Amino acid sequence: MIVAMALDAVALFGGFLAGHWVRFSTGLFQGPPEFLRLEHLSTLVLLLPLWIVIHGVNGLYRPRVMETLLDQAAGVIKAVSLGCLVVLALGFLTRTDYFFEKRLVLLFAFAFTLLLELLGRFFLLRALWLRRIAGARRRQRIVIVGAGVEGTRFLTRVRTNGALNYEVVAFVDDDEEKVGTSVGDVKVVGVVDTLPEVVRSFQADQVFVAIPSLGQEGTLAMMSRCMRAGLPVRLVSDILHLIVADTAVETIDGVPTYDIRSEGAPQLGLLIKRLFDLSVASLLMLLFFPLFLFIALLIKIFSPGPVLFRQVRAGQFGREFTMCKFRTMKLETDDSIHREYATNFIAGKPLDFEDQKKDKSQVFKMTKDPRITPVGAILRRTSLDELPQLLNVLKGDMSIVGPRPPIFYELNHYKEWHKKRLRAKPGLTGLWQVSGRSTVPFDEMVLLDLYYIDHWSLKTDLEILFRTIPVVFSGEGAY
Repeated sequence: MIVAMALDAVALFGGFLAGHWVRFSTGLFQGPPEFLRLEHLSTLVLLLPLWIVIHGVNGLYRPRVMETLLDQAAGVIKAVSLGCLVVLALGFLTRTDYFFEKRLVLLFAFAFTLLLELLGRFFLLRALWLRRIAGARRRQRIVIVGAGVEGTRFLTRVRTNGALNYEVVAFVDDDEEKVGTSVGDVKVVGVVDTLPEVVRSFQADQVFVAIPSLGQEGTLAMMSRCMRAGLPVRLVSDILHLIVADTAVETIDGVPTYDIRSEGAPQLGLLIKRLFDLSVASLLMLLFFPLFLFIALLIKIFSPGPVLFRQVRAGQFGREFTMCKFRTMKLETDDSIHREYATNFIAGKPLDFEDQKKDKSQVFKMTKDPRITPVGAILRRTSLDELPQLLNVLKGDMSIVGPRPPIFYELNHYKEWHKKRLRAKPGLTGLWQVSGRSTVPFDEMVLLDLYYIDHWSLKTDLEILFRTIPVVFSGEGAY
C-alpha cells in the first residue's frame, strides 16, 4: 500500500510538471514562456494529502483491488478525474492564474498523471505476480488447530484437492488426551497453548482454525498470539462469524475460510485518518453551529445547570481524557444506576426485563432512566447529545469512527480480551452503532470493535459514517 501511495505521489508531481512543460516550454503554443514558481510546487504539496485520500476512497489501496489490473484501471481513472475536478474547483474559487486561466496545463496534467499512474500500477502488479509465482514454487506448510470432526474433514479436503498448494504438517488440539495420536498420517503434536512453539518448530506458513469448542475468548486469545508472531491465521467455516463478516474469503474445496490476519492501520493510514477526522469535524461544526445554539437554549430553559456534561473517559491505550456531551440528566444524579447497568451489560445480562417479556428479544440498554430530563430524552433518542464530542475530535482525543470510550469503572469488569478495544482512538460512531446498538451484546460489540481496528480503511470509515445517518434519524436502538 505504501509503495502504491508513493507511486501515486510521483505520478501527481510528474504529471503536473509534464503538463506545465508541454504548455509553456515546447513552443507548441503561443505566448511567453512561464517558468515553474515556488507556489506551483507548494500547491502540489498541499494537494498531495487530498490526492491520496481520493485514491483511498476509490479503494485503490485495498489488497484485493491491487491484485487486479482492471479494477485498478477503473479506480485510477475515477480518482484522477475527481482529483483534477477538485483542482479546477480550487482554481475557480481562488482565481489563481496557474489552475484557472491556463486550463491547458490541467488538461495535459490529467493525461500525463493518468498515464503515469496506470504504468505505475501495471509494474507494481507485475512485481506482485512475480513474487506470488516465486512463493508458489514450494507448498505452503500449514498447522490445523482442531483434531476433531471439522479438522479431520478439512484435512481430507486439502488432501483430495490437487489444485491446493498446502502441506498439513501438524495438528494441535485443546484436548490433552489427543496429543500423540494421529489424524490420518499427521500427528497431534501439542495443545492450543503450545501453538507458537509448534509453528516455529515445523516452520509453518499458516494456521487454520477448525475447532469451534474454543469459543470466542479462547479463539481470540490464540489469534492474538499468532498475530504478534506475524503469522497469517484463517478460520474454517463460520467460527466467529461476526468478526469476519466482510473480510477476505477463500473457498478451499467448498469450505469457506476467512483471513483474519491483523495488520491494523499503518502510520500513513493513521495520518490519513487524522486528516479525515479534522476535515469532517470542522465541516460538521460549521453546519451544526445553529443547532448547537438551539439545543443549548432548550437545555437552559427546561433544566437548571450547565449546558455541557463533562466526564473523564478512557481513551486510546487507557489514557484519560474529558469527554463532552450535551447534558441530558438532572443535576446531582446518582451514578449507581449506570454502574449496575454497566456491570450487567458487560456480563451479557438483559437490562430491561419488562420490554423483553413483550417482544421476546434481549435489550442491552436502559430504556427507563428516571434521571433523564424531557429534553435529554429527545437528545438521546436522536443521538444529538453526542455532538459536542466533535470538540474532542478536533483536540485529538477522539476520532469520527472508532470504539466508544468506556468510563473507568467499567474497565474493572472487562475480561482481558475486552481491553484490546482500547488499542484504537475512541470514536463518535462505529460498527456497533450501525449494527443494532442496544440489541448487540457486549461481547459481540467488542468483536465488532476488534474487527474494525484490525481491518481499518478510509472506505470503512466513510461507509460507517453514511450508515450512521439513517440509524440516528430512525432512533434505531437508541434510548
